[in-house]
Amino acid sequence: MAIVKNIKKGEPLRLVPWLEEAAEMEKKDKEEAVNEYQKIASAYPFSERVYDRLMILYRQLKMPKDELIWINKAIRVFEEKFKNAASKPSPKVASISRSLIRSMGLADKKGKSYYLPQPIARWTRRKELLQKKQKA
Repeated sequence: MAIVKNIKKGEPLRLVPWLEEAAEMEKKDKEEAVNEYQKIASAYPFSERVYDRLMILYRQLKMPKDELIWINKAIRVFEEKFKNAASKPSPKVASISRSLIRSMGLADKKGKSYYLPQPIARWTRRKELLQKKQKA
């Protein structure tokens, strides 16, 4: 079996063999591997690696519509994750944080961040490139 490298801290240990199995499937049958990664994504929706592999496989299979669907799904899932992860700070802390972020040039006057967290920024760029390629 192939060893999956760079497993992120916090990923459940039972996910590792499942990823190894899917990685082995990629060598034999990419479409079967796609189905396996989709199952993993439904069981572990916050596994960044699974979405990355799905996007890569769809690109290799020349299925840009499906790739775009999974890019959008991944972005939506992780935006929701980051939104839910942010706890509601006290009004004083929120005010100070907004002032600091604006003064550092990381947000606009309303406090909206100019930068997206990873992996959302990477997937957004991938989405833009895919859409540009489809138009051409």
